[in-house]
Amino acid sequence: MNAQRQKESGNALIYVLIAIVLFAALSFTLSRQTDTGEAGGLPDEKAELYATQIIAYAAQAKSVVDQMLLSGSKIDQLDFSLPGTIAFNTAPHIHKVYHPEGGGLIPGRLPEQAVTQTTTDPEAGWYMGRFNNVEWTASGNNDVILVAYQIAQAVCAKINEDITGSTSIPVMTDSIKNTMIDESLHTGTNTELTTDAPDICPACDKAASLCVQNQAQTAYGFYTILADQ
Repeated sequence: MNAQRQKESGNALIYVLIAIVLFAALSFTLSRQTDTGEAGGLPDEKAELYATQIIAYAAQAKSVVDQMLLSGSKIDQLDFSLPGTIAFNTAPHIHKVYHPEGGGLIPGRLPEQAVTQTTTDPEAGWYMGRFNNVEWTASGNNDVILVAYQIAQAVCAKINEDITGSTSIPVMTDSIKNTMIDESLHTGTNTELTTDAPDICPACDKAASLCVQNQAQTAYGFYTILADQ
């Protein structure tokens, strides 16, 4: 009888210990969720990691375009056809940024947690093109712009902190898509990126890279001017 009671007592102790462990794990999980919520849905260290990755891809794209221009391509010759499109496989390929026989740049993918998508027009992602002029560049000709569109606010703030020293995110008076994404990829019409106050983005003046928000403060985008003329 005593042996049976000791066995039952031992089993009860095991169950108590299991319950304690499960309760501790649940408390830890809830604590992490609370911390994440207070940080705007993305832990600070992850926001920094994603910011670093996004800045690094933009730098890689800039290096590829620079090398193509040094090798003889002209800005107006650069072709931004993506793999999977008919134009991508149509020769010549030498001026194609993403083609192995051209620039060889691998199309970028934004980390899922680094995205806050509020519209599918267009979807969140990387966009590159030559479709308008940035006012402060040397001439009125079209420049080449790369943008990481619809990234999370926390990531946008970290990007600016890394490149400017401030987490402040300038507000544009026009949409990011109209000024930084080719109009063939969305509804709307491209407009020049004017930077003289009180124009579209005074904070963008002389800034080759910056993360900004649209006039409605519903979308964030990190742009890099890859080539200007």
